[in-house]
Amino acid sequence: MIHPLRRNLLVVLVAGALPAGCAQWGGEVLRDNHVAFNTSVAQAMDRQMLLNIVRLSRDEPTQWMTVSAINVNTTVGVVPSGSAAIPANGVVSGTVGGAASFSYTPNITFVPRQGEQLANELMSPIPVSSLEHMVSASWPISWVAFLTCERIQDIDSFDVTSGFGVRATDARFARLMQLFDEMQRRQDISLSQVPLPFTWNRQPIPATEFSLGRVLDSKRERASLVPHEGGGLDLVTIEPAPVLTVYPGAEKRPEGKELLELMRLGQHGGDYRIVGLERQLTGEYITVRTRSLAALLRLLSFGVDATRDAPQPPTDIDSPDELWSMMIANSGEKAVNLAPYVNAVFRVQRGAIAPADAPVSVSYRGDAYWIGANDVTARRVFALVRDLFDLQVKAGAETQPVLTVPVGR
Repeated sequence: MIHPLRRNLLVVLVAGALPAGCAQWGGEVLRDNHVAFNTSVAQAMDRQMLLNIVRLSRDEPTQWMTVSAINVNTTVGVVPSGSAAIPANGVVSGTVGGAASFSYTPNITFVPRQGEQLANELMSPIPVSSLEHMVSASWPISWVAFLTCERIQDIDSFDVTSGFGVRATDARFARLMQLFDEMQRRQDISLSQVPLPFTWNRQPIPATEFSLGRVLDSKRERASLVPHEGGGLDLVTIEPAPVLTVYPGAEKRPEGKELLELMRLGQHGGDYRIVGLERQLTGEYITVRTRSLAALLRLLSFGVDATRDAPQPPTDIDSPDELWSMMIANSGEKAVNLAPYVNAVFRVQRGAIAPADAPVSVSYRGDAYWIGANDVTARRVFALVRDLFDLQVKAGAETQPVLTVPVGR
């Protein structure tokens, strides 16, 4: 047992070494634990997404949380001897010089999300700009369109309705997905965001209505006054817009001709602006009607196994190409319910215990649910929807998460 006076003296002697030790350990915390903190938050968000998909499969309400803060608690003590260790689980501990011990424990704070803002983000149609963002992030055009679009031009995809399942009545939609894949592989089409002129006035503005001050205001707003063909002026700005580009020469190939005819775009390639409207526009426009994030998650919920150790889905529909072909074969006025086939492309398995190698898993009401490590298509679909969710759902009015780590001096 250490005498109180000797113990106090030891603390004083060690105190001089603490700043340097804290600085050393703080740097190691930042270097070696950033990945651990990042991984912990990412896994929490993955599990939240999977948990809510499982809840929807049981017709239960969803609940969403967001990270509000990440704090690191520091404990400093005096020990007779010791060693340093930085494990990968995000908790750093050890000793300096056999005297001062340091322990860093991360605390992640979650707060519930609710209210009108979240409801609007989940239930409003997905913005067409998000389609371009996802394709620019390297996701295939067909995958993004299949998951997010209820209609492209006058081509209906399928309805997602709880109780009615998934029904596709227009075989042209699946054929459009095939054409997207074939032409994107050949680099005949692209979906990107490009600056395009936008005319703000529907009717030409008489030149007499513009004073010098108004002209200068339009310049400050980076707008231009362009002479209208029939007289008067147009107020035009350059705005970024999602555009489907059919590159020159593609219209001469069979797939290009079929795509242009299918989408009623004429006989020539070019840039076609994508707009979120119900009715089709004439000219160089493509109109789409997108579904909401809530409907998209409902679609994925059809892929959750209804029982433990459910039978394997049909192996002849385990890729997007095979799904497009199956949809064409089953489309029509008396189309079959496609919901039982969802798990062939996106499957959430159910059992007593999730495998150790499952990339994401949750426990709910006594069962384990997970996505298989070898189920490549399901993993990719889940990652795409996670990215789309992060793009659509904002953090809300609360401050953004801040990681606070003590680093000493």
